[in-house]
Amino acid sequence: MARIAYLASDVVLSVQQSLSVDSEFSHYLDQYAGKQIKNIVSRRATEITHLRRNADPLLSVYRPLQEGRLVSATTSSAVLLNSIPHLYKLAQHPIVLHVALATPDADFSDISSIRQCGFTFLQSETLQDAQDMAITAHALATRSGKGVIHFFDPVNSINDTPITPESLDLLQTLFSKYVSRRESDDGDDLLYLDSGRVATTLDLPVSGVAPTLTSTNSAPTQRPNREASPTSGTTETASSVSSRRDSNTSSEPASSAATSVDAPVSRPITASDIFTTSPYSSWYGYS
Repeated sequence: MARIAYLASDVVLSVQQSLSVDSEFSHYLDQYAGKQIKNIVSRRATEITHLRRNADPLLSVYRPLQEGRLVSATTSSAVLLNSIPHLYKLAQHPIVLHVALATPDADFSDISSIRQCGFTFLQSETLQDAQDMAITAHALATRSGKGVIHFFDPVNSINDTPITPESLDLLQTLFSKYVSRRESDDGDDLLYLDSGRVATTLDLPVSGVAPTLTSTNSAPTQRPNREASPTSGTTETASSVSSRRDSNTSSEPASSAATSVDAPVSRPITASDIFTTSPYSSWYGYS
């Protein structure tokens, strides 16, 4: 996984318990960086940053993400709970977190506690699974623009038979679309600067003539006496009543003019919308 994270990222954050003690990934990352091996997304040597576990390490991810660089992090599950405020924001960017569960007794509660943070979760159990899922995680994050967490239990693969490294042609095929878009951007690496999820709202404009109300001060129409006179012995026919009703209806003014409603317009939410959507908007005179 360290090799794939190195080849598929511009920046890799190696989270360690102590800067003097290597993690499951840091030793291999330093080897690749020392040989100046070029990655496949920018064709440059990947930048490796070592961070202590108790120094809020995921806070350092924002700067390279805002610069449009592909970022991945290798860490243990011990940092996940304290990083929940960051995870909700980082899930909107193409970052991959390779998480090793705490050993010797793997505790999946850290993973289940952050299942609602917006990331896509991938799990691996064997060495082959770890390699395949690591490639899938980086490809999925790059193509969707959203965060992916790949977690595994290192104890499960201690006795596994060594596997053949992935094909470099496969990685180049998976990332060819991203590389071509980056190269056609005139050297500007800000591909994912604004690719996070944008909150939108719908405006419902109403156009046309405003409805008009009928006057209530006019005298009520005098209704004819439909009861037959007991002395005259004459009754009204149905045709005469219907004709009189039609004449009264045609003489009354229309109650309202026709209105037309435009299609809803979607637009990004701005800071001014807080005064109209907040339950306390009446406090500021925007009710």
